[in-house]
Amino acid sequence: MPVNLSPLLYITMLSKKTKAFILELLTDVVIVAALVLFIRFFIYAPFRVEGPSMCDSFNVYNGECIDGKGELILTSRFPTWSIFGFSFGSIDRGDVIVFRAPYSKNGEFYIKRVIGLPGDTIKIKDGYVFLMDENGNYIKLNEDYLNDENQGNTQPYHRSEMTYEVPENRLFVLGDNRMVSSDSRRCFQSAGCTGNSSYFLEMDAIQGKVKMVLFPFTHIRWISSYDYSL
Repeated sequence: MPVNLSPLLYITMLSKKTKAFILELLTDVVIVAALVLFIRFFIYAPFRVEGPSMCDSFNVYNGECIDGKGELILTSRFPTWSIFGFSFGSIDRGDVIVFRAPYSKNGEFYIKRVIGLPGDTIKIKDGYVFLMDENGNYIKLNEDYLNDENQGNTQPYHRSEMTYEVPENRLFVLGDNRMVSSDSRRCFQSAGCTGNSSYFLEMDAIQGKVKMVLFPFTHIRWISSYDYSL
């Protein structure tokens, strides 16, 4: 009749050499798992781009904008690090970032492009985005990353013109597919702003800066910050 041994009893019957091998293997597995988790939560993190809000910069397959799960991207966590007032990275205009969506009950993540930094004044007028310079003049941003459908078609909702003064520790962000993006103009809500919602994204919501597209393999590419050359 076969005898079922408990795992603990089985281990005690093994030779010292085998026990040492198993212990070393388990230690290696724990160390590797800890390193993977550390990298995932503190250094680099993958995200799946969903929806058409960043077309044509992301999620375009064979010339078609994907309304669903698309490209797998890699984000850098370093810009979110701050220890004793020292930052390990920065968020700049033109960066593409992933952040936890404000007002979302499901903890969704959004991907958008940074347009306004703390202290900036942004104006949307006649389908274009303007940034106030040091002399108080509005300079139109050169947004070459927008496709033909979105060029000259950035609209504030419910108004013909809108000015946004970005508070401290906040950002003003827009999707590259301006026609369908729920971004700062809508207070990150498809239904638009409500009385208690804000146009601006809190820095603490940022999960990382997009650095690379990993998948599909035919789409692999580095993602750099766009230089507006102001």
